[in-house]
Amino acid sequence: MAEPTERIPQHKHCIYCGKAFIDGNGRYCSDKCKDTKREELTKSKNKLLLIWLAAVGVMVIAIVIGRL
Repeated sequence: MAEPTERIPQHKHCIYCGKAFIDGNGRYCSDKCKDTKREELTKSKNKLLLIWLAAVGVMVIAIVIGRL
């Protein structure tokens, strides 16, 4: 007969690094991953905001020039 296989305990994977962890209800395996992901999201949001502001600025300039 086949040998019984070892069961893997219930676990989650960190949404930043992908490492498996068993601890609690969090989405990250450590505070380091959580802080690093937060910093990346902040940089991404700031970059997106800058692009939107630039686009609005170009549109305003185009409208002003078009009325001259």
